[in-house]
Amino acid sequence: MESKFGGLFGALVILLYILTILNYMVKAANRYFGAWMKTYPKAYRIFITCMRFIVKYHRIFGAGSLLFLIIHVFVQYNFYGYINKTGAAAAGVLLMQVLLGIYGSKLKKRPKSWLYIHRAVAVLLPLAIALHVLG
Repeated sequence: MESKFGGLFGALVILLYILTILNYMVKAANRYFGAWMKTYPKAYRIFITCMRFIVKYHRIFGAGSLLFLIIHVFVQYNFYGYINKTGAAAAGVLLMQVLLGIYGSKLKKRPKSWLYIHRAVAVLLPLAIALHVLG
């Protein structure tokens, strides 16, 4: 039974991570297709509402993914008695991503390299998660 809880919390980590990376995707969609989307006012209004929600809660989604990761590790460790190596690697990448997010949110003047690193780690994380889930 505990293993199913571990799987549930792992799935919640992934769900919140997806909501977190949607921040970049909706901003890019608005930047590149916003003018075209405005030709459909009702759909654009819905899109903007969704975009505002995603952007507003980006930090909450990131923090939530870390919280559920901690719960996931706790449940899985108590059920299996050891830490999976690929899981530890994926957890490390997620922790690095959250720490980069906190670091960037605290800086008034962020170096441009910070954003590139934050985005690069966001690309590495699904690969690490896939290795963990499929491995």
